[in-house]
Order: sequence, then C-alpha cells, then structure tokens
Amino acid sequence: MRSYLPLLALSLLGALALPVPAQAQQTAATPEPMAPTAKTTELLAEAVPVPAPVETTAKPVKKTLAGNVVDEWGKPLMGATVMVLGDQLHSVSTNSAGDYLLPTTGAAPVVRVSFAGYQDAERVARGPADLLFKLEPIEDYKRNLKKRSKAATKAWKR
Repeated sequence: MRSYLPLLALSLLGALALPVPAQAQQTAATPEPMAPTAKTTELLAEAVPVPAPVETTAKPVKKTLAGNVVDEWGKPLMGATVMVLGDQLHSVSTNSAGDYLLPTTGAAPVVRVSFAGYQDAERVARGPADLLFKLEPIEDYKRNLKKRSKAATKAWKR
C-alpha cells in the first residue's frame, strides 16, 4: 500500500491525472479541486524531495590592469609595490620601465601604489588614465632615514 501513497497524494493535488471511467467523465464536466489536507501534505513531503535552492551568483570577471609608476620628474620607479585594496593576495612590483600588470576581479578596484621615500597613492581604476601614477617624495626622508640609521647603529654597538 505504501507504494501507492505518492501517486494518491499527487492525484489529490491534481499534479497527476489518473484515468477516470467514461461514466464519471460524462456526469462531471469540471471536477472541483480538493484542498490539500495535513495528511496529503505529509505524504507529498515524503514522496517528492524538495530541491536545494540554487544560488545564481555571477562569477567575477577576471581582468588585468596595466599601468605605469613614475617619480616627480617623470622617471620610472623600478620596484614600486602595486596592489588592489582589500585583495592582499595579488600585489606586484614594477619593472625597470615602471610598468606593471595587476590581475584583479573587481569592477572598479581601488589601486594602491607605494615606494620607499615616496607618499603612497590610491586611485579608483575606471580607465587607463587612472592607472598612471606620479609619486611625490616625502619631505626630508633621506635626512630622517640617516638619523634613524645612525641611532640604530649607535644603540647596537652598546
């Protein structure tokens, strides 16, 4: 009897049409739908598994940003670090011409460039012009670095 329960539940809900004798078809032109009861709902739950919801998230588009990093006189900065904010896995260094290729998946990523002795620069990469960075030097960087180096050397010798 248990094997007929799923068929009975489906037929009660109108999902499965079972053959009806010819006399019944002539007397009732339109059958009235039956309201599902608690028992039919339980039987239906046993018979028909509910599929898991399907997530339809779009895969991020992978793209490569190409740009250039120069100093205040327009000379290329070799070894500058270029990274996308929020993505610590992808950071690159510039080559001898100051050029870089940075893989990213964001639509409009925020690109950050840093180099020793220069102020960091951040910019939202919307187009090719946004990927050209001109870094400004930090004031008195060399003098402060020299002072700190001497102080560290002096402390180490003690």
